[in-house]
Amino acid sequence: MKKHLFFYLHTGYWLLVLMQVLLVAIGTGVLGTTFNWHLFLSIVVPVKLLQTICSVLFFYFNYLLLIPYILKKGGIVKYVLSLLGGIVLFSPLYYLMEQVVYPSIGWKSYELDLDFSFAFIVTLSANFLNIFLGLLLSYLMDWRSIRAEKEVVEKEQLKTELAFLKSQVNPHYLFNTINDIYSLTQQQSEHAPDALLKLSEVLRYMLRESDDPYVPLSNEIEYLNNVIDLQKIGQKGSSYIDFSVSGKIAGQKIAPLILINFIENAFKHGVFKNSDEPIQIAINVDELAFHLHIRNKINIAKKDRTGGIGLMNVQRRLALIYPKRHELAIKQQEDTYIVDLKIGLYD
Repeated sequence: MKKHLFFYLHTGYWLLVLMQVLLVAIGTGVLGTTFNWHLFLSIVVPVKLLQTICSVLFFYFNYLLLIPYILKKGGIVKYVLSLLGGIVLFSPLYYLMEQVVYPSIGWKSYELDLDFSFAFIVTLSANFLNIFLGLLLSYLMDWRSIRAEKEVVEKEQLKTELAFLKSQVNPHYLFNTINDIYSLTQQQSEHAPDALLKLSEVLRYMLRESDDPYVPLSNEIEYLNNVIDLQKIGQKGSSYIDFSVSGKIAGQKIAPLILINFIENAFKHGVFKNSDEPIQIAINVDELAFHLHIRNKINIAKKDRTGGIGLMNVQRRLALIYPKRHELAIKQQEDTYIVDLKIGLYD
């Protein structure tokens, strides 16, 4: 807790304590049945203020010294002994107040003079509640600090995990794309320069914009467009993909590279050379949610025996970035593979 906030909270608390004891004094009629403002301000207020100051001194003696340096380091036995020693130490102060200071103001708490043993009891009774209040506050602050430190560690671990997961995106796709472009250059294809330009845009997006936790949805869609165009160029025009975007795209944001695994998976395992059954990729955004729908025929000849790592990767990222804000349904209907992803745009 920041020092100035600590100061304000504690000062406010003790002012409330003082106000409460003054109100109690008014309500219980300590000055008799007839209320007298002069006597109240000249006797009751100074006495209650001094009593509160004594309580403040003992409270912080316990809270700032005994609890952190003796109880938490030396154990309960040493703390109890030190606490009793502290009460003995403060007893002369309370004896002086009760026997000299308060009577000089016009206030006498006890008819008989106090001895030191009774002053010890007065000191203990005056601070009994404050002892436990100090213990409670100290351990609450410890719990708060531990919780804050745990949250910091968890956030750092989350950032590390997300960075690792993001670093695993696209190696298979990039290698294939580079091979495709190399093949185009070998053939001196007119599509090679365009393919290199789109690949540079894809790499620029992955290396720069993907560092942000969220990016404009329009940028992510442009990135997907470039990926799809590269796929078509690499297949020399024999790749049939229907990519549609609808709804309100402007102003929306999304986690970067969160969709590419689904697109890659369709390219990797799907049939994309059949014009009658193209890979279907549809993005729709309504007022509350982002929707991604992918449908592709399964290419049995390209069955991947190692698969699943990319999908597990993106499922973990979705769980970390959009906890309880996304729905992912992946299903196979005979020879068709379907992906439906819904992401809530607002908490």
